[in-house]
Amino acid sequence: MKKLWTILMICALALSACSVSNAEEISLSDYFSDRDLSGAWDAGETSAIDLNGQTAVSITEAGVYVLSGDMQGTVTVSADDNAKVQLVLNGVSITAENNAAIYVEKADKVFITLAEGTQNTLSSTSFDESTNIDGVIFSKEDLTLNGSGSLTVVSANHGIVGKDDLKVTGGTYAITAEGRGIDANDSVRIADGSFTVVSGRDAIRAKSEDEGKGYVLIAGGAFDLTVNGGAANGEAHTDDWRGFGRGGWNQYSSNTDAEDTSSSAKGIKAKQRLILLDGDIAVNSSDDAFHTDGDLTVYGGNITIQSGDDGMHADNALTINGGTIQITESYEGLEAAAITINDGDIRVRASDDGVNSSGGNDGSGFGRNDMFASDGSSITVNGGTLYVNADGDGIDANGDLTVNGGTVVVSGSTNSGNSALDYNGTGSVNGGTVVAAGAYGMAETFGSASTQVSFMANLTGGAGTITVTDANGKVLLTGDVEKNYQCVVISSPELQIGETYTVSNDTGSVQVTVSAVANGSSGNWGVGGGHGGWNRQQQAPDSMPQMPDGQQQMPGGQQQMPGGQMPGGNPGWGNPGGGRRK
Repeated sequence: MKKLWTILMICALALSACSVSNAEEISLSDYFSDRDLSGAWDAGETSAIDLNGQTAVSITEAGVYVLSGDMQGTVTVSADDNAKVQLVLNGVSITAENNAAIYVEKADKVFITLAEGTQNTLSSTSFDESTNIDGVIFSKEDLTLNGSGSLTVVSANHGIVGKDDLKVTGGTYAITAEGRGIDANDSVRIADGSFTVVSGRDAIRAKSEDEGKGYVLIAGGAFDLTVNGGAANGEAHTDDWRGFGRGGWNQYSSNTDAEDTSSSAKGIKAKQRLILLDGDIAVNSSDDAFHTDGDLTVYGGNITIQSGDDGMHADNALTINGGTIQITESYEGLEAAAITINDGDIRVRASDDGVNSSGGNDGSGFGRNDMFASDGSSITVNGGTLYVNADGDGIDANGDLTVNGGTVVVSGSTNSGNSALDYNGTGSVNGGTVVAAGAYGMAETFGSASTQVSFMANLTGGAGTITVTDANGKVLLTGDVEKNYQCVVISSPELQIGETYTVSNDTGSVQVTVSAVANGSSGNWGVGGGHGGWNRQQQAPDSMPQMPDGQQQMPGGQQQMPGGQMPGGNPGWGNPGGGRRK
């Protein structure tokens, strides 16, 4: 077990919001005591308890107690409120009926230590609802689980429950629970350990609404979390608004913002804040894999997600500073009011929007009177790599979309009711590399606030590599896309106004000469002859209306070439008679 790590953090875990510029080095010792981390005990100062044949064991004084043997009943800790009690599980099997297997009623703090090389089993076959005890391990006080042994927990309701802080710093855990796997009020803090959780409700949760509480901190460990049968049992999203179904213009989800907490089936959930420092984490959940009503911050780790709803959801800010994130299945991949990607390797597969910013809490519903108005949300990419394969919009900002650095590759929707890039506020590119391919019907490029050149090329193709070369044949950038597309938005620091570039794929190419426009250097329409292209290169005139900045569109929602020419060979064009949900 790693005892003390120095970890680069962006802010104090006292749950205050901050930015990368506030980075400071802190130690896990700020959140775990030495005794939390060690899992050691002095064999000469212990009391041995043989559980064989007993039905109830009561511990009333501070001390270290080594438990062994099999028992049908409950071990209860009821000591002074300043007493520290350590229970060493040294090969125990406890089965309880209508109660917890281990019940901490009163103490200052309790440690449950898994002795090295031991296998321990705790189970509760039922609970008495009148007692409010609903976990196999149920603690009303601060609780720490440590050591290097193994523990199997089987529950008719929740697995491990703490009403204050619940910490885990070592051990191997196999938890099967009809309710939640690990549930705490104030905080769940995990420094290390191996966790296999199969639960009917949230696998790991902290629920307090008090300031400075209600957070989950994952600093390390290995996690295999399956919730409510996994993504295959995820919530059905009904897309039906004004007669348009899925694949049409308005992808409206009928689910409401109100959450039924009694049936919440999320992977890791925090009321206030969720912090991921490190660890190997695999989540297969029918609801959001990671969810917080506040901020979600990722600093590192290897994260794999299958979700029946969002891969990562934060009502406020989602910030990714590093790590590897693979979202192989989701309804929406990343969703928050403010999404910031500073670093990391992120790959998203979504049946709706890949990356979505939206003001307000969970839910992908319509909810706004003005479909094209900015709601103040934002998506900002400062670095890292982001690959998106989405059946809805690839990157959908209901507010501002800004790319300042990194690499962004989007395989957007194949239907014309969605686009690779979509924003309601300002769309700007100031650095980095962008290759965003998708349908043309609602396609957008970046707007006049940009400081880096971008253009849109009308090039049809399928799964494969898109390549951009300069007039001398030098390859400037490539992007691997995963499905059919009709156009591609390109941006790179190497692009220059007045230069001609060739955008090509396995079946054809178009040439684009980037020219300045009145409202800025971005927003150029690079349209050229070639495979599936228009038969001329034409910059969209300033007189063509824009909905919103960067998306040129005729009144009524119909995009059109100058002089009324419609691009031949591009399906999905025309006037749908209305707007679409962002």
